[in-house]
Amino acid sequence: MHPRDVAITVVMTAVWGVAFVGLKVVIAHGPPLTLAGARFVLGGLLLVPLVRRRAPADPADPGAGRRRRPLRRREIVLVGLLQTTALYGLAFLGVERTTAGASALLLNTNPVLVALLAWPMLGQRLRATSVAGSVLAVAGVAVVSVRSGLGSPLGAALLLGAATAWASASIAIKRMGSVDLLRLSCGQMLVGGLPLLAGGVLAEHRLPHATPAAVGWFVYLVILATSFNFVVWFRLLERYSATAMTSWLFLIPVFGVVAGAAILHEPIGWRVAVGGLLVVAGVLLSQRQSRHEEVVLSAG
Repeated sequence: MHPRDVAITVVMTAVWGVAFVGLKVVIAHGPPLTLAGARFVLGGLLLVPLVRRRAPADPADPGAGRRRRPLRRREIVLVGLLQTTALYGLAFLGVERTTAGASALLLNTNPVLVALLAWPMLGQRLRATSVAGSVLAVAGVAVVSVRSGLGSPLGAALLLGAATAWASASIAIKRMGSVDLLRLSCGQMLVGGLPLLAGGVLAEHRLPHATPAAVGWFVYLVILATSFNFVVWFRLLERYSATAMTSWLFLIPVFGVVAGAAILHEPIGWRVAVGGLLVVAGVLLSQRQSRHEEVVLSAG
């Protein structure tokens, strides 16, 4: 990768990591499902002008030299329900019950889950490195979550459920082949955000408390962590392979834990330090399996 793109990628993962602090602040001042839905509906709407400027069928995939095929509506709906509705619905509810650092660590066990799900769903052989990575990541999650004072067991379960939804979406995208990722991202944000917004309005029956901090963090989540970051991410994916890019995602939980400590004064005891290192090591080992898969969407 060009040094400039390396720097951009590090900044991008930092934005996603710090987003977990924003989630904590925003959720503390409003209903989680309503805010999650509003975030992605607004984020998707911001991407609509960019999608309209792109040709409906790009002549070739610059990264792989393959022609892109048109997206099907059912594919957008499937990814939207998994990647946005389930992922961020469960994530927002989970973040409400855990710290920002623990949320970042638990949610970003996704590469390990992708490697495990690819075995039954894609027929890909589970490598020894993936088994070792899974063991390390599970151990790390246990160290962070059990009796660590970083949140409730329900919060940890919700975040792991969100990570499973994210991994399932990644598998679904892998099965699609070569498609327009920016168009898919915009469509799945809108399709997946609307059920969250509707469900929140119907079930939560309360309005957000618009403090300056909450509004500022919500703008950060919508513009930087959603619309801007996804545009940068997909442009980098068109220049480099998914393998080269997904190997950087392990930085998200690192930035999440550091940001939680620096901004929210969350404790970084030995459990967080040791558990975080185990999760990162497990994810890195699983990347050796994931480099055979086109896993392209991230969360933050």
